Amino acid sequence: METGQVKHYRADGFRFEPPRKNIYWLVCDMVEKPARVAELMEAWAINGWFKEAIFNLKLPMKSRYKEVSTILETMNTILTENEIDFKMQCKHLYHDRDEVTVHLWLFPEKGVSYA
Repeated sequence: METGQVKHYRADGFRFEPPRKNIYWLVCDMVEKPARVAELMEAWAINGWFKEAIFNLKLPMKSRYKEVSTILETMNTILTENEIDFKMQCKHLYHDRDEVTVHLWLFPEKGVSYA
């Protein structure tokens, strides 16, 4: 935080719009329904507000695998329909038994470098 490269905003995460649209990393860990968090990540991706995101999806009590699979399939469909080139990975980490962690990487446009 002291480097000035990380900024913390105290705001409603579902209404917040970043003042600058050149965010490289987005980290999201909200205690919210997984479908709602996925929709938020889709919106940020469609708007091009980040390059890479790490976010958690809290698992429901029943049908965990089915729910997460449906959410990830929906995200894949929506991002593809919006012509976003991306890679998405999802892991169920050992110590996070009640959530999965998703990495969403938006590929740069041809000829654009984010180095």
